[in-house]
Amino acid sequence: MERRKALMEVQALAALGSHENIVGYYSSWFENEKLYIQMELCDYSLSRHTSSKLFTEGEVLRALFQIAKALQFIHERGIAHLDVKPDNIYVKNGVYKLGDFGCATLLNKDLPIEEGDARYMPQEILNENYDHLDKVDIFSLGVTIYELVRGSPLPESGAQLLKEGKLPLLPGHSLQFQNLLKVMVDQEPVRRPSAKELVENPIFDKVSINAKA
Repeated sequence: MERRKALMEVQALAALGSHENIVGYYSSWFENEKLYIQMELCDYSLSRHTSSKLFTEGEVLRALFQIAKALQFIHERGIAHLDVKPDNIYVKNGVYKLGDFGCATLLNKDLPIEEGDARYMPQEILNENYDHLDKVDIFSLGVTIYELVRGSPLPESGAQLLKEGKLPLLPGHSLQFQNLLKVMVDQEPVRRPSAKELVENPIFDKVSINAKA
């Protein structure tokens, strides 16, 4: 299983090419029957920060915008990530980057699906409905951003509420921001925005979206 995920990651990264918000892929090789992948070295992942830092709305909007750009890039190239979560979002020199493509798959292809972390997966994936894989990434990003705002890992009960499209209120955050997260985790995948629609959302007009973290 791990070997298959590693090969999938190499294939996806090689097919995608470079993007400023995707962890860079340099090379890969087999040695002593083991696959080695040389990747861009980042400073840290957001999983390290979910329990130690409370993100402001402006900070999470920067992360949301930059990872939405990464998703737009891969979706336009026919690939879904399927494992968006804090562990797989990295920061280098203040720039947010999406990494770990071990669960990635092609959109609109009848291929075996390697599901990511169930806490960040929408209900349709758990029901084995794979018709809108790009919208799976949108749901997972919405849950990830919600977790960053909370400042602590998502409890199991909280994850279930989000799967039902029920977003608990976030005191101190704008209604516009909360409504955006709510539509990202909508139970109906067709009602979730595309990555392109996310990038073009006017909420990003009020923050320095490309500023470093």
